[in-house]
Formats: sequence, structure tokens, C-alpha cells
Amino acid sequence: MVAPQRPYKRHIRNILIHRPLQREYTLIMIAMMMAVSLLCSFVIHTTMKQAFAGSPYRIGRVNPYDILSEVNNLLVIRVSITLFLSVMVATVIGVVFLHRVAGPVYRFRMMLKKMAAGEIPADMRLRENDYFKEVATEFNNVFKLMREKKNTAAEAVTNLESMADSGDLNEKTRQIVQNAVQNLKRL
Repeated sequence: MVAPQRPYKRHIRNILIHRPLQREYTLIMIAMMMAVSLLCSFVIHTTMKQAFAGSPYRIGRVNPYDILSEVNNLLVIRVSITLFLSVMVATVIGVVFLHRVAGPVYRFRMMLKKMAAGEIPADMRLRENDYFKEVATEFNNVFKLMREKKNTAAEAVTNLESMADSGDLNEKTRQIVQNAVQNLKRL
């Protein structure tokens, strides 16, 4: 089966559809990463310090506290880097996830703008992995109903115009029919 042609090209700049939502999510993830990194660093440092502070033991000329202090610094750095990378991966995954939410919301907004301008948009199609497909289906049902109403109004206009042009009506009735035609054409 051949995939349908997209009316748009995918670009990296299209990843950020709803910038405020995605920017806030990214900033929250970065702040959370910083807080968790600091908390882990503090926990590691205090745990190591409590475990070996003032230890009377010596290994030859080296104090175990000196060795563990160096290990403590390595642990803090490694845990911080691991947390940083984990949060960055989670942020990227989150932005992609938000794209699947923000994309349909953007489409709904564009469809509502078209409807506000008096246009009946073509049926809405969302990408395969997007959310809110049921809302898009409801939009399409509304568009179908609007098209049916517009077709019915167009048929009524045709019938009324032929009635007005037939010559069987008096002038007052013809004027009423022509007003009705004008009102139906505005729909």
C-alpha cells in the first residue's frame, strides 16, 4: 500500500508547533534535572562523610577518608552526568510526545479559523501516531453536515430562482422569493 502524500514537508523546525507549551515543558525538565542532581550529590556527599568521617583506620600511609573523598567526587560527577543525560533524553522524548498533542491542537485551531472565515474546510486528517483522532472525526462529521446543509441551500436557491423567473408569481411574492434567495446565498 502506498503511503498518502503529505501536504507539508517535515522539517526540524516543525517539531516546535506550540512553542509556549513545549518551552515550558523543557524548562520544567531542566529544572527538575538540576534539583535531582543537587539532591543526589548532597545525599552521596553526606553519606560518604558520615560513614568515614574521623575514621581511625589507616591503610599504610593513606587515610581511607582521603581515598573515599576522591571516590565521593567521582560519584557526584558521574551521577550528575548520568542524571543530566537521562533528563535530556526524557526531554527529547517529551518534546516528541508533545508534538503529537500540539500538532492536532494546531490543526483544530486552523480549521476553526477557516470556519470563522466562512469556509467549509476539507476533511481533517491527522498523522498516524497523533492523539485526538476522535475529535478530528467529530470535526469531519460537522464538516459533512455543513456541506449537506450548503448543498440543500443551493438546491433551494435554484428552485426559488426558477420559481421567481417563471412569471407565475405576482410582484410582491416575487420580491419575497428574491429576498429569500439572497438570504440563502449568504449561508
